[in-house]
Amino acid sequence: MTLSLTEELVLLTLDPQSGRPALDSVRMKAAVAGAAVAQLTLDGALALDGPDGRRARLRRTGTAEPSDPLLREVFAVADGRRPQDAVSKLGGADAWRDRAGALRTHLLERMAAAGVLSREDDRVLGLFPRTRWRTVDPATTDRLRVRVTGALNGGDGPTDARTAALVALLAATDRLSAVTGLPRAEARRRAEVATAGDWAAPAVRAAVQEVHAVLAATRVGTTAATTAATS
Repeated sequence: MTLSLTEELVLLTLDPQSGRPALDSVRMKAAVAGAAVAQLTLDGALALDGPDGRRARLRRTGTAEPSDPLLREVFAVADGRRPQDAVSKLGGADAWRDRAGALRTHLLERMAAAGVLSREDDRVLGLFPRTRWRTVDPATTDRLRVRVTGALNGGDGPTDARTAALVALLAATDRLSAVTGLPRAEARRRAEVATAGDWAAPAVRAAVQEVHAVLAATRVGTTAATTAATS
């Protein structure tokens, strides 16, 4: 199975031991939303309609369109919006509809149908439903890990925009250390080097940057709430 950028991200954010997400829901939704917008840009379906900047908006290119129903919905939501607004609408903390969560589940089910994963359903304490996703084909995940690690070890950084986007998204969600085995600080440092420069179209970079912004805002809000509660 040839994985999309979003599927690669979803696969690498699974905890291999528990079969559950390795990220909290806020980071997971933001990352999936950013990956989906970046993927549509890499596929040529979306592009920024003006100079790189906060006012530029994503527009349909007319040369490509996703065939997947849920990606078509992402496509429709992103069209005409600034990258930051598209990511927030799809997977931000204030998004009233969990499109990013629905897309993630859809992609997990598709990978299970292709034999990459297996689905296990059970109940916690016999009451609360729980789904685990187990790796059936470890070689797929191993190849992804090697590719990401190689991008961080290479002197010239990632060899393609898709790998750079994956590295940047994993770094934004603080998942890069677990994927590569590098110490956290070292993984962040290498990611900054690997994703420096013109590695992708402005719309891809903007989508990834917005994941950073959404998560940074969430951390600030959590810190403020904790400070208020303890003061």
